[in-house]
Amino acid sequence: MKIRAKNGEQTVDITLPATDMDIQYCMKCIGIEDIVPVCCISEVRDEPSYFGFLKGQTVNMDELNFFARRLDGMTEYEKRVVGVYSSETGMREMKQLINLTYSLQGLSLLTDLTDGNRVGLRLYLDRHLAISEEEKSRMDFNAYAQKIFSEGKCKFLPHGILVDQGFHMEEVYNGKTFPEYIDRPDETVAVLSLGNEAGDKEYIYLPTDISAMDKVKKRLNIAAFAEGIVNGIENIRLPESILPSPEDMCMSLQGDVRKLTLFNEMCQTVSRFDEAKMDRLAMAAGFVGTSEFTDITYIAKHLDEFEIHPQIHTDKEYGEFLVKEAGMFEVDELLLPYIDYAGVARDKRQAAMTDSGFISEGFVGTQRAIHEYQEYQGEFADPLEKNGIPCETFCLYNSLIGMMYQNGEEQETLYRSELADYEEQIQKAILKERHVEEEPRGLMHYFDGNRQVAAKVISAFPKVQNIRGELFGVLECSICQPLTQNEIYELKNYWDGQMSDGWGEGFEQRPIYTQEGELYVSFWTQERHWGVMTEEELDRIWNHGMTQTL
Repeated sequence: MKIRAKNGEQTVDITLPATDMDIQYCMKCIGIEDIVPVCCISEVRDEPSYFGFLKGQTVNMDELNFFARRLDGMTEYEKRVVGVYSSETGMREMKQLINLTYSLQGLSLLTDLTDGNRVGLRLYLDRHLAISEEEKSRMDFNAYAQKIFSEGKCKFLPHGILVDQGFHMEEVYNGKTFPEYIDRPDETVAVLSLGNEAGDKEYIYLPTDISAMDKVKKRLNIAAFAEGIVNGIENIRLPESILPSPEDMCMSLQGDVRKLTLFNEMCQTVSRFDEAKMDRLAMAAGFVGTSEFTDITYIAKHLDEFEIHPQIHTDKEYGEFLVKEAGMFEVDELLLPYIDYAGVARDKRQAAMTDSGFISEGFVGTQRAIHEYQEYQGEFADPLEKNGIPCETFCLYNSLIGMMYQNGEEQETLYRSELADYEEQIQKAILKERHVEEEPRGLMHYFDGNRQVAAKVISAFPKVQNIRGELFGVLECSICQPLTQNEIYELKNYWDGQMSDGWGEGFEQRPIYTQEGELYVSFWTQERHWGVMTEEELDRIWNHGMTQTL
């Protein structure tokens, strides 16, 4: 479903269904910051459009998105039935529309009456949902159609004939919490059922993000995950051998958002794994001897470091595989009976692997020592709730340069003192660059360097700051522990890379509209005196008088 959402004079085009994160980002683009956004639908842009009646309505976007998820799993015929029935009955409330998608049994829409048997089959299937081949061969569908028509349950419409054969609206959606619905089974690793003390139930589809979590908590009327009740976990695509039982998992996740965050990171890492890769992961985890979420995440991210051969249980079998199948070296067939296959295997293991051995499923070898796969503590995991860790602000500073254009023609270069006049416009442009997936960590969401840096730097957001009449770029960080000089150095390098090839590369290509023209601002410059600096280093440069603007 393609729509145009409107808030005041601002509009944004959205294709539904979309992720909660995408919905939040689109709403932010038109000035709506609510966790559960409500806005006006100014256009429905589908062709053909069965839901043009939504135009001009003010809707709960989460409800509309769930409705679109339901439609996305339907046939074109079912969509048409939903659209025509809701149009003809004046059904506009989103709760009713969602429930209609669960209540189509007994509703038919006939647009072609030229074949009585085909019409009868359509009517029968819509009433009974299925038919066996034996029953199909015996059934007189023409007579069945005549019977239904004779009962007078037909409504003639411009779109065709709407037939009611015992239609009944089910209340699957209560208007508060959404029922379980997995529309992306290949991407959903597990489904967590979360309830509140009132008995309401919501579902968390893992992997998820902080935006989706906020919406779930809002619908359950709880302030934090700890206030919820974990009722169950199901549809787990992960191998049973690497996880506790669903019951034990529910107990361990109860009220523990940190553990849920780590489990979610693991689900995110393996979400694209097929069954074969899942089996490889299970063997690697079994060899390492772990079922910890963090360990499995790390193993999954480095699965290519493992050599894994199911059904190979001895050095002799492994050696035969190396020689006969892997082609480790060329051997005349006449010599094959005389090869010391076990010796070949032991030599290979000693030369190419740090740890290797046999488990019940087969052979596993690793490039690193086993203990190295058990040291990750979840430092890179994106939190599912904003936590209350005491933090202090740590800033990195850099020079800026700008280019002013008019009508596509370059007018002048602007330096720090001149850019200070545009501080407000530049800051607004920076905020527009902030993507929902970056919450709450900012650019640390993309950081994959030193684990200690990831653990200490809770968030990092770009901004600008006027210092003594000159405008500087700033990476404003929240840190929970002091950084060492080596850690500061790594953070500087990360910010330098983001300015030149990452975040900054995108930012400098987007115009900032001013009265004087289109302003393009670059966070990355090649000024001799101005690399990335701490506040202390910046003060030192100021005190030495090295403040000239190029």
